[in-house]
Amino acid sequence: MTNENTCENLKNKLKKCGNNVKIYPLSKIITPEVIEIGNNSMIDDFSFINGGKRIKIGKYAHIASFVSIIGGGELELGDYTVLACGSRILTGTDTYHGGKRMSTALPLEQRNVIRGKVEIKKDAFVGTNAVIHPNVKIGEGAVIGSCSLVTKDIEPWSINIGVPCKKIGYRPDVTVEDI
Repeated sequence: MTNENTCENLKNKLKKCGNNVKIYPLSKIITPEVIEIGNNSMIDDFSFINGGKRIKIGKYAHIASFVSIIGGGELELGDYTVLACGSRILTGTDTYHGGKRMSTALPLEQRNVIRGKVEIKKDAFVGTNAVIHPNVKIGEGAVIGSCSLVTKDIEPWSINIGVPCKKIGYRPDVTVEDI
């Protein structure tokens, strides 16, 4: 079977797949049946996506190489969003709260798992190697700088960097029409 046939077979397993979607053959997608992808979006080689409860990807979104989407929760990526190389989206994570253990190899009764929803709104950009934690909303047009750690909601059209992520300014609104 050719790589192109493999990608077409994967597209057929998705909950919804728009027109002109490009999924490169060396990407890895788990539970495709809960994933919706809008028109003209792209998923690069070497990305890893675990659909968890649900993933909805808007139109013209780009998931670059070495991105990981994991945790078993939900993710919404708005139209025109970018997850740059190596960024990590955590829709769930283990915690030590209540004296629980944090190994994902353990049964659930030994663990305290937090699963949630990550929302990355239209025109937002998540920089290289940034990490987004569960239950975070990144506002429309927001920029997350490379290697930043996001544990709280991010204001629309803001520029944010650091560990922990802090606002350093604002970017201009998009002035071109939606396509």
